[in-house]
Amino acid sequence: MQRTSSLALAPPAGGARHASWLELFFDLVAVAGVAQLARLLQGETDAHDVAVYAVLFVAFWTAWISNTLYGDVAAEKTRTRTLLLGMFGLTVMAAAVHGVRDGEHARAFALAYVIARLFADRVWQQRHQRVEGWPAARLTLGVAPWIASLWAVEESVRLWLWTVGLLLDLAITLAAPAGRTIRRRVPQPPHRPPRRDHGSGSPVPVTTARLDSEHLAERLGLFVLIVLGEGVYQLVEAASDTPWDRDLHLTAPAAFLTLTLLWSLCLRRGHGGVPFLPPDDPVSAPVLALHCCTAAALAALAAGLGGVVADLDGPLHEQSSWVMAAGAGAYVVIAASVRARTVPRAGRWLLVGVLPASVLCAVVAVTADSESPVRQVWLITAAVAWLSAAELLLRRGPGPGRRG
Repeated sequence: MQRTSSLALAPPAGGARHASWLELFFDLVAVAGVAQLARLLQGETDAHDVAVYAVLFVAFWTAWISNTLYGDVAAEKTRTRTLLLGMFGLTVMAAAVHGVRDGEHARAFALAYVIARLFADRVWQQRHQRVEGWPAARLTLGVAPWIASLWAVEESVRLWLWTVGLLLDLAITLAAPAGRTIRRRVPQPPHRPPRRDHGSGSPVPVTTARLDSEHLAERLGLFVLIVLGEGVYQLVEAASDTPWDRDLHLTAPAAFLTLTLLWSLCLRRGHGGVPFLPPDDPVSAPVLALHCCTAAALAALAAGLGGVVADLDGPLHEQSSWVMAAGAGAYVVIAASVRARTVPRAGRWLLVGVLPASVLCAVVAVTADSESPVRQVWLITAAVAWLSAAELLLRRGPGPGRRG
């Protein structure tokens, strides 16, 4: 089997390890996946569409993280064929998103997910390792409902089965001891792994795979950057097809400013794409779950922004405004929960920083059918800007802003 040459963006010797060219090529499937998932929130969108989007996004992210963790652990020994096969499975999932309510596309999505998960499980079985931080990558109990969904006829039944499967994965991950913390990997002298004693038939012991926390944080950040890039693309696409009138001149800068602020909060003032996460915090199962939720909220917010700009004078901006407000509100909640763990006075942070931002998002949702789209976009921009400014003020105020 061919292995990668591990051509990294920077030499790993004497410095931090960076994503290899193979890993960057693998992440191209995330570009396609996020773009397809965002289409679920375009046009006439209701609560059911949002639920379908959430389930499919988590499933796609779960398959992505299973392969990403393998590349993180295997490092220069990553098998090219293994990662490319995982990439192909994610490609099928992305292609099946459009028309997923149709039985054929839904079964294709579910089958690709099942194969991707079982294939990842086989990789860890062959390595005789369990995964620290995300044990569901090897434990495939949550795949069983997805297999059952292949024979489901009703869309609602399939959606419930998929949801149960994802919740099982989450429960396993949070409950298993190996899911609690990913410590920074310390280089150790090479040693031979214990082999199976063919004479006695004794099994090879299962070890816990240690992850490279810094490298994993980079991969997580790249995923969020891909989501934001999709938001920029949607904004450009919408602006190119919309009359360049006063409304566009007022709306487009606000949308771009919003994406810029989100980039800063996630990648400059956060860690691994999670807003406000301290860089010295160990990556854990809850942090990975927060990353998934952050990416989903950002993709929804970006889809809403693009939809509003694309339909400034049309009848569909109401649904887009609601999606935009929901994505922004979810993002504010995520950022608030992360920062509340480290801010000296959590009550003040929630009252001064989070509450006003949440109220602004709620105003957009409530007035989606009455307020002008220009004002709605600027309200979302104000919500994100307020959250950013409040956090900066608390950080620069008396007392430490971060946990020591």
